[in-house]
Amino acid sequence: MRKRYHKSRGFWASTLLGLALFAAAAAWMLQGVRQAARVSDEEGLRMAEQAVRQAAVSCYALEGAYPASYADLKQRSGVAVDEERYIIFYEIFASNIMPDVTVLERQVAP
Repeated sequence: MRKRYHKSRGFWASTLLGLALFAAAAAWMLQGVRQAARVSDEEGLRMAEQAVRQAAVSCYALEGAYPASYADLKQRSGVAVDEERYIIFYEIFASNIMPDVTVLERQVAP
């Protein structure tokens, strides 16, 4: 006589295990995408600040003085920073001392 196997018990266990593995893989991938976006944002911020600093140094090398303001720096060097995404603080003490440059990312209101 042949034994009958109940497929329902093994079927549900394997289905639940498969769903759990899929959910874990999806969560892992989502975390990776979030981390990549964060790293990309940090790199964009660093590059914007570096562009402003290099433009200021170029002006100093060409003219012998740092520009008095960020608007003056933009006009003289043509530096292109996305001002809708970043806030640029350009503080100068004297025309022969490197200005303090700080670039922050704008926060979007929810």
